[in-house]
Amino acid sequence: MMAEKKMTEKELLDRINSIDERISRIESLLRVGVKSSGKMRLVASDATTVDQEMEFANPLSESKVFEHGLAWIGSSVLLLGMIFTMLFVNNIFGGITAFVLGIASAALTFFLSGILKKSLSYMAFMFNICAHLLIYYALLRLHFFIDIPAVNNLWIVLILLLGSVGFLFYKADTSKSQLMGFIAYGLLILTALLADQTQVTLSLFVVATAAVVYLLNKNGWDTLLILSIFMVYIGHTLWLIGNPMMGHPVGAVATPQFNLVYLLLYGGIYSVVPFLKQNGKLSAEVCNATVILNSIAFSVILMLVVLTFYSKNYLFIFLGISLMCLIYSIVLNYKIESRFDSFFYVNFGFMALSIAVYGYSDLPGSFLFLAWQSMVVLAIAIWFRSNLIVLMNTSLYTVILLAYLITTKSIDTYNISFTLIAIASARILNWQQKRLDLKTGAIRNFYLVITFFSMLFMLYNAVAQEYITISWGLAAVTYMVMSAILKNAKYRWLAFLTLVAAVIHLFMFDISKMGVGYRIIAFIFVGLIILGVSFYYTKKLKSDKNEVPMVKE
Repeated sequence: MMAEKKMTEKELLDRINSIDERISRIESLLRVGVKSSGKMRLVASDATTVDQEMEFANPLSESKVFEHGLAWIGSSVLLLGMIFTMLFVNNIFGGITAFVLGIASAALTFFLSGILKKSLSYMAFMFNICAHLLIYYALLRLHFFIDIPAVNNLWIVLILLLGSVGFLFYKADTSKSQLMGFIAYGLLILTALLADQTQVTLSLFVVATAAVVYLLNKNGWDTLLILSIFMVYIGHTLWLIGNPMMGHPVGAVATPQFNLVYLLLYGGIYSVVPFLKQNGKLSAEVCNATVILNSIAFSVILMLVVLTFYSKNYLFIFLGISLMCLIYSIVLNYKIESRFDSFFYVNFGFMALSIAVYGYSDLPGSFLFLAWQSMVVLAIAIWFRSNLIVLMNTSLYTVILLAYLITTKSIDTYNISFTLIAIASARILNWQQKRLDLKTGAIRNFYLVITFFSMLFMLYNAVAQEYITISWGLAAVTYMVMSAILKNAKYRWLAFLTLVAAVIHLFMFDISKMGVGYRIIAFIFVGLIILGVSFYYTKKLKSDKNEVPMVKE
């Protein structure tokens, strides 16, 4: 009896587990939940199956295409029909009658939107947008693009248009609709261009930019953020070429009218996005894209403005931009965890500084300033612990050196500067390698290679022809002394390669072109240096190898 009882309990437990599994499967299919009392309640419609849920989630599903696509098409056709009706009424009865018809149509559309909100939510949403557009168009036709304006006062119509745009922004924020926010932003840019008054137009551009960043911070509308960058800078470009949308001929405006200040405001407002990324308001990818797009658009428009108005006195413009970017990069370095943001702004700042240097000294004078500027950039890189800035600085230094060698006749002070900068950069990078976390010596080796060639080039052009071989030999001795002092094996290689270069020059040039006396001195001098280096390496360095290990950069 006991065994039979135990078997019955086991069967009962298995039966309960089986029922529980079946209930779980039913819940997953019908989305059924369980109340605290133990009774089952319906969360979604019984007709909603897993396949239907997957269909609704697919943006290209049949239900989405018919519901959203047809709502878009139907609303657009209805909107155009109402606009054509207003144009017809305007031609017969005048602008006021057309305006009243437009406002009445918008009110009716709002009413229909409210009725359909529960049963056809997306269609109601599209009707809502159409109503706002009808209001804006009705107000627009009171003064703009009409032969006989119903309202002659521009400012009254502008205030009404801005009121309708502000109302649309409010509705976009309360309904959390990024699409409505984008439409409101586009209408605000359009209204700014319609104003056709420089200070009003550019001020509204600033307001639009600030509104986008505010909505990004509040609602996370990153798509609107990216699109707004293109729109506001395109709007500024349209103003710069004379605002042809208002019927003006295409051509640069006559005076700057402080537009540079507004341009700086756009760029500055968009530059706060790293802090929003830090607060989790947008992703790192969108933030980086915003920073890059903003800098590209800002640079293009700035170039147009400078070429138009400040082609002869742009020094202080770029100097100011450089100062602002460098200060901001320092702030980002201490406030933002991401290294990209501070890296980007510090490089943008130094690029602006390079342009300012060119404006101050022109070529070839700017090559010297730009070369020493690389030392400042390297110091900033060490301060920020940024390998990216080091790589960028190395690239720019190389470009400057090549540009100097290609475009400019040899200048001794410049040659000496490039050589000293290469040596100093290699030593600083070796000294601060732990701070920068440079795991390879590739960059330092690159600077040493530049040191080798620039030293030969410098001495070749600095001393008389008969002393080139001797000067290269002395350079090799200097490298050996540095190797001994710094306990660094790579300077011995520089000494060896320099001696090889001296011997090659001795046999290829000196032996055939120099006098007998000089040849005797050169051979004896170079030979003594080679023997001395060999003796030093053999007797001293080998004996010290076990006591003090040599540093390997």
